[in-house]
Amino acid sequence: MKETEDSETIPLLFDHGVLFRITGVANRLNRSAAVFYRDMFGIGLPEWRMMLALGKTAELKVGDAARSADLDTAQASRALKLLKARDLVTMEMTASRGRATIVRLTDSGRAFHAQVLAAGERRAEHIRAGFTPEELEQLFALLGRVGENAEALIELQRQTGQEL
Repeated sequence: MKETEDSETIPLLFDHGVLFRITGVANRLNRSAAVFYRDMFGIGLPEWRMMLALGKTAELKVGDAARSADLDTAQASRALKLLKARDLVTMEMTASRGRATIVRLTDSGRAFHAQVLAAGERRAEHIRAGFTPEELEQLFALLGRVGENAEALIELQRQTGQEL
């Protein structure tokens, strides 16, 4: 079968909407990052996100780390278990903070964080290639507005109980 016949008989699963395009780019970026961090550092995206969150502060409660990494509690728990097994984090139950579990990077975790951060910056340079600073500023502003509109839509759906 010729390529033109294939394209006529196989339904295309896309449109030209904003959601499709953003989701498509996000999926490609996630797949690329997953392969990169797995091959280079032996971690998945949840562990990568958790390392970034933990690298911003000396210690975090597990729930705060999960929110900062934009992970649900099950993902965060699995990620922390793997990071702890690699001696990259410590986890300490504390009664003084309402039985919260406090997570901290170990010395090797801080060194690992620095390596992951530097590698991520090199990847980001490739992703930003060809954009002027003005274009990047505009892109970030537009993505911020899309995010705000999505949050407003969630709130509207909660208030009205209707699908939009």
